Amino acid sequence: MTLLAASLWNDFLAGSKQAFERIFLAHYDDLFRYGMRLTGDEEVVKDCIQNLFQRLWQRRKALGAVEEIRPYLFTALRYHITDEMRAQKRRSALQTGYPELAAEHSPEDFLIAQQLTTEQQAQLLAALNQLSNRHREALYLKFFDGFAYDRIATIMDLNQQSVRNLVHQAIKRMRQVLPTSLLLLLHGIFLEIFLQ
Repeated sequence: MTLLAASLWNDFLAGSKQAFERIFLAHYDDLFRYGMRLTGDEEVVKDCIQNLFQRLWQRRKALGAVEEIRPYLFTALRYHITDEMRAQKRRSALQTGYPELAAEHSPEDFLIAQQLTTEQQAQLLAALNQLSNRHREALYLKFFDGFAYDRIATIMDLNQQSVRNLVHQAIKRMRQVLPTSLLLLLHGIFLEIFLQ
């Protein structure tokens, strides 16, 4: 964690409302996009983010240092959304158990969407829809959110090798269904994004 981020987190733990607000504002958009990929329900995502930050504020004295703020918040939001989905299932008297998080995506989530034709966007979305929710989530966290494998493992509550396997399998499946020209274009776009 950068010195500034560590200082900001420590100020928040000490009770600084300004530090808390800065953390909220700095991470809200990323958390919202991630939550929308998990549930697709805007109201649930907003409620879960609000509940997450309320609980952080209420429990700040019991919290300790974190390695990095962003992965910590992603993990916490994932747990909040999972809990909320379980509660909704109980309330609606549907089947219980661990909810399948449906990783949703939309064209505005992709930085690359502007560089693709309508047909290429349709091919990409069709290929992503063929992936399981876990594969899609791992792919998003790796390539669209830029997390390292160890951070993805923490967020998804998996071991690092399982995350590597999910990403590898997702890429392998994408290679099978996407035309070579689109794969080359995506490869170039991802290189451009990561080199910025």
